[in-house]
Amino acid sequence: MGSLYAQEANIMSEETTTESVSITPEVNKPETFSLDYVQGLRQEAAKYRTEKNDAVAAAKAELAANYDRAIAAKDSEFEALQSEVSARELELIKLRAVLAANIPSEDVLEVVTLVQGNDEVEISESVNRVKALIGKNPPKDRPIDPSQGSSNSIPLNGDPLLESLKKIVGHR
Repeated sequence: MGSLYAQEANIMSEETTTESVSITPEVNKPETFSLDYVQGLRQEAAKYRTEKNDAVAAAKAELAANYDRAIAAKDSEFEALQSEVSARELELIKLRAVLAANIPSEDVLEVVTLVQGNDEVEISESVNRVKALIGKNPPKDRPIDPSQGSSNSIPLNGDPLLESLKKIVGHR
């Protein structure tokens, strides 16, 4: 039995050596490509790289253009809102100046339309000028009928009329 065992071990070692010999030459066998094939692959890769770079540049340009348009729209909205706020602030300053000048409340809105200026100093000077003009208006006199009460005629109502009738009729 010892020899049978030795023979089997010999066969196994031969099998392992034959397998290792057959695998080694296949792995180390280098593949070769022609120079034209390699250059063609390089040119194709370069073409794809340039197409990718062009696509990236076009996308960046489109995004930048869209962003610039959006920013311009927001800027115009902001400027419109800012001018509206400035106009309201100016009107508020005018109202405060007119109220501080003790203008009668029924005339405040009319006086505000007459007030001019863009800052508090100009507005207060304008309010003073308008106030001076308002003060120059002559007071309105009550309409008077000259035939009433200024002559020797007797008024149509009251005791003097009754007395004059009694005198004329002779009745006391």
